[in-house]
Amino acid sequence: MFSFQPIRLSYYGVFIYRIFIVLVLYMLCRFLFYFLNTNLLHNITRDEWVHILRGGLVFDIAAMFYMNSLFIVLTLLPFRFIRNSGYQKAVKYVFFFSNGIALLLNCIDFIYYRFTLRRTTLSVISEFSNETNKTRLAGLFFIDYWYVVLIFIALVLLMVRMYKRVYIRPAAVGEKKGWFYIKAVLILALAVFLAIGGIRGDYKHSTRPITISNAGEYVNRPEQMYLVLNTPFCLIRTWGVRKLQELHYFSDEEAESIYTPVHIPVADSLSFKKENVVIILLESFSKEAVGAYNKDLDGGRYTGYTPFLDSLIGVSKIYWNSFANGRKSIDALPSVLAGIPGGQDPFILTPYSSDSLRSLPRLLKEEGYHTSFFHGAPNGSMGFKALIRMLGIENYYGKDEYNNDEDFDGIWGIWDEPFLQYFSSTLSSFKQPFFSTFFSVSSHHPFKVPEQYTGQFKKGPIPVLECIGYTDMALRKFFESAAKTNWFRNTLFVISADHSTEAFNREYQNARGDVAIPIVLYHPGDSTLRGADSSGVIQQIDLMPGILSYLHYQKPYLAFGEPFTGNKRLNFAVTPGNDYRWIENEYLLFFDGKQSKALFNYRTDRFLEHNLLEEKKDTALQMERHLKAFLQQYNNRLIKNNLVVK
Repeated sequence: MFSFQPIRLSYYGVFIYRIFIVLVLYMLCRFLFYFLNTNLLHNITRDEWVHILRGGLVFDIAAMFYMNSLFIVLTLLPFRFIRNSGYQKAVKYVFFFSNGIALLLNCIDFIYYRFTLRRTTLSVISEFSNETNKTRLAGLFFIDYWYVVLIFIALVLLMVRMYKRVYIRPAAVGEKKGWFYIKAVLILALAVFLAIGGIRGDYKHSTRPITISNAGEYVNRPEQMYLVLNTPFCLIRTWGVRKLQELHYFSDEEAESIYTPVHIPVADSLSFKKENVVIILLESFSKEAVGAYNKDLDGGRYTGYTPFLDSLIGVSKIYWNSFANGRKSIDALPSVLAGIPGGQDPFILTPYSSDSLRSLPRLLKEEGYHTSFFHGAPNGSMGFKALIRMLGIENYYGKDEYNNDEDFDGIWGIWDEPFLQYFSSTLSSFKQPFFSTFFSVSSHHPFKVPEQYTGQFKKGPIPVLECIGYTDMALRKFFESAAKTNWFRNTLFVISADHSTEAFNREYQNARGDVAIPIVLYHPGDSTLRGADSSGVIQQIDLMPGILSYLHYQKPYLAFGEPFTGNKRLNFAVTPGNDYRWIENEYLLFFDGKQSKALFNYRTDRFLEHNLLEEKKDTALQMERHLKAFLQQYNNRLIKNNLVVK
């Protein structure tokens, strides 16, 4: 056992040492973050690590000043009593409390990053603010990922041990009071000066306090940003209201000519089809889990975990290249139901969520549709109840309306099998035409299935796959029930995921795979809606214009996606945020808000290993032009509340 002899330093020497402790712990957390997520952050070269660590120090210094502001002030007050043992004991606990929280936040993201592929921001806290079982969820998280709890305890013990290693040397006898106060004030002023520089990132006049997007300056690939960042910084920098900035890459007219979210249907002789529309959003159903999309995996032996969905795909319309517009459940609903993707924060959590907009259910309601939303969780969970009101949906059906806690899974909501049966029977009570959305809950942490189904579904390398198998079975039983109704053959079913989940095949452990989801269009009464499109690109924000086009809707509307077909189709998918991914035809472009960083042919380069930015400059420039026009339309229309065709 090592025995450390205490070291005595001057008062301000001890202060500097304690600041050094914080930076060491933050850097240690960075390495732990990497080692626990190597499958998502692999192939980092030595030169890339040098830049990542240099940038990481910048963000660690900023977070250190944010989290330790009280400790710094208390330590550097220009009064003589600050050396008293009782006062120093209080300062010690302030230090332990502040930095213990910082360590806890970093440790949580060791695991949570796998599900969001981002450091945790304030939007995550806002997203879960409506949950009534937060304590139980946290307890289950700590049980399932017990080793992270042990890592956190070890880090705290290391912090305490390092703190106690150094003691304050007694003040020099005969030190003059005047000199003490002068020195104390000067050191406090110096600390304030250093804090300003640390929080801003440097001392240039033009520099604002660094934000999450500044991490892109230290990396070649967007996913590496989250090694540069730390979680306390991300939470603090997203505190309060964040507003978009108006963009002016082009004139308004030029941006409109390059890309427009305004849809003006071409008049034709076909009248509006008042067919039912049912959207089924499956929690965490990654494209990787669906065998029909992945017949080439494992040397052609891969079967996936969704036998029913595989069979349904055989009589449906699909696109091989189908994508989500975000990584969170709360991103999915505005994308699917209003054609509005999330940005740096989910749309519903931004100040623009109150903008006037004409969502898909609102437009269909005006055409005489009954509109509804089904989510088996406790009413208000995930903020969905408020969101569906904003989207103009009239009727909400949740755990309260189901009114049978015997089918409650104890955590998230009613098991998918009984709630899908409730969904089917309740739809039969509606007057046609109706528009309805179902959001599943069972394929969620802690990844359990009902007791009577234990051992019945195929397990895989990650726990959620068994739950996906259960929900796939529940989906089969729903369609068996629905097929017996009088509305079934007059209904367009759209089946998709809210977002992807943790990847387990290398082909999906990249920026394409982590947003790849199934999107299935099934109409039992329309044999023309069949087959697989291998060249087209479809995304969640395409569902609103795609459905309206299928129904021959003839009025102008606004949505940021595209109909499924058309001569003017741009054939793109976008994932906005702190780093932008723009997929167009067979190419994937990374853009940091200022310039393109990388270009890959994701169809031929499944692992995204060959950067074609220099080789395909013209392609990259064209894609960047389209993306800039998209971002300008998105930002400026949200800022100006211009989401309605006038």
